[in-house]
Amino acid sequence: MRNTRNILKTSPSSPTQKPTFNAMSDLALKALRVSESRYRRLFESARDGILLLNADTAQIEDVNPYLIQILGYSHAEFLGKKLWEVGTFPDIAESKNMFLKIQTEGYVRYDDLPLRTKAGAIIAVEFVSNSYDCEGTIVIQCNIRNITERKKTDERIKELAFFDQLTGLPNRLLLLDRLKQAMIASSRSGIFCALLFMDMDNFKNLNDTLGHDMGDVLLKQIGQRLTLCVREGDTVARLGGDEFVLVLAGLNTDKAEAAKRTKAVVKKIMAALNQPYHLGNVSHNCTASVGVTLFKGNHISIDGLMKQADLAMYQSKETGRNTLRFFDPDMELAVMKRAAIENDLRRAIDEKQFVLFYQAQIEGKNRIMGAEVLLRWQHPQRGQVPPAEFITLAEETGLILLLGKWVLEAACTRLVVWAGQLEMANLTIAVNVSAKQVRQPDFVGQVLNILKSTGASPHRLKLELTESLLIHDVEETIEKMLALKAQGIRFSLDDFGTGYSSLSYLKRLPLDQLKIDRSFVRDILTDPNDAAIARTIVTLSQSLGLAIIAEGVETEAQRNFLASSGCHAYQGYFFSQPLPIDGFEKIVQDARILA
Repeated sequence: MRNTRNILKTSPSSPTQKPTFNAMSDLALKALRVSESRYRRLFESARDGILLLNADTAQIEDVNPYLIQILGYSHAEFLGKKLWEVGTFPDIAESKNMFLKIQTEGYVRYDDLPLRTKAGAIIAVEFVSNSYDCEGTIVIQCNIRNITERKKTDERIKELAFFDQLTGLPNRLLLLDRLKQAMIASSRSGIFCALLFMDMDNFKNLNDTLGHDMGDVLLKQIGQRLTLCVREGDTVARLGGDEFVLVLAGLNTDKAEAAKRTKAVVKKIMAALNQPYHLGNVSHNCTASVGVTLFKGNHISIDGLMKQADLAMYQSKETGRNTLRFFDPDMELAVMKRAAIENDLRRAIDEKQFVLFYQAQIEGKNRIMGAEVLLRWQHPQRGQVPPAEFITLAEETGLILLLGKWVLEAACTRLVVWAGQLEMANLTIAVNVSAKQVRQPDFVGQVLNILKSTGASPHRLKLELTESLLIHDVEETIEKMLALKAQGIRFSLDDFGTGYSSLSYLKRLPLDQLKIDRSFVRDILTDPNDAAIARTIVTLSQSLGLAIIAEGVETEAQRNFLASSGCHAYQGYFFSQPLPIDGFEKIVQDARILA
């Protein structure tokens, strides 16, 4: 139905007068007569194009200045022309059909319509038409808005929303959408698809050595190579950093065959990625660790699929990098077990489920000179949990900082108690300190505050450090050791000879003692190499003026061999197993050693 709302105010015309068209139509004359009207002012000043059509002839009766500007035709070139003859649409037949639709329906709207300018350029416009009764003559008003820049902005917004700005690959948001579509399609077809997680090996080293700009160049090249390795219907996305994700669709209805095809694609990818990269004037080589999970349908969530592929990728890294691993349910079970232990570990710290055991350190044949404190976890359901099951996890999660602080506080509190007991007053306590603890900026202050708050003597405290401290920040570690040593604290280097010993640093570390690792002591009587290493450590400690102690001494023969080599301090089951505090204090007070 046509809109008959009268918006063009004109002077009365003779009832018998019929609309005619000549050089200037009756409609145009009417428009001139209302040039002072509000409509005319809006018509002239509008920032949208306005075009007036004769509803019967499709001829243009008038256009406003803005439409002249955006299409490039003069006012005279518009007048009397058909709609599809000026600023033609790419398809003239379509334009005629559009006009018929306007005539029939009156109101027509096109949110995005291509329109050709006089110069031949195609611009995007928003087109809205309405028909009006102007004193018996039906006029069609077409409002034409140039949306070219808005479309560019929308496309840019879409690009920012769905594509990675560095590589131009789909980002996480678009990846999840395509993964969802792949799951739906595979559910209908029964064909397996694959989700691949890919992480570049040692990418951080490149950023650290050549800078992040070169790292970005490498990532762009990786994205290009990945795209060339897959089919058009597959997806290559970048999650961020050096993580890429691929979705391989439509592999095969047979899972084994789908896995075979996935392996072939990954082999092709690895061959491409292993080719040298040219980063400016530098040639660089890079490999990738890949994790894969196969899927068919949507019996598992997208998040679940992502976790599976991620787990497989980390398994690939742990087994040597530059390799492929398929997801196995056992991986998930291991992660769930780890997560359960971590939750229990956090609860154990809050609920103080840990206790300290004490293993005697012996000087000479039977004199107890102190003890090393060893952490034990008394789990309410599992009983005593071996340290091997939670210490590494505590290191990886950072919980070792809380545990280490608690151990140090408990040891210092025990020193204060022993200071009031004649048999115990001269004993030392050795506390293992994690490399993560030492690297904390406030490590020195934390140790001194604990000594101050407990009232323990720093001369009775010995901190045992591991060789892993010698990998990073050696100068800073030395400064911290010197600050604590100035207060009377002593240091022992634990597990000496098993890791990263550097003699150049060893002579500079303010150590008091070296500890021969149990791995050398265990076969010291049967393995000539272990025996030679043990003697060398003893000689080295003597030349540096350091005390020496051997751990893991389990037999009298081992003790005698070490003594003959110049080592006269021991720790191990031959003398005493780790004991609760009551058991340890008893053997000291009884002045005897338990075998």
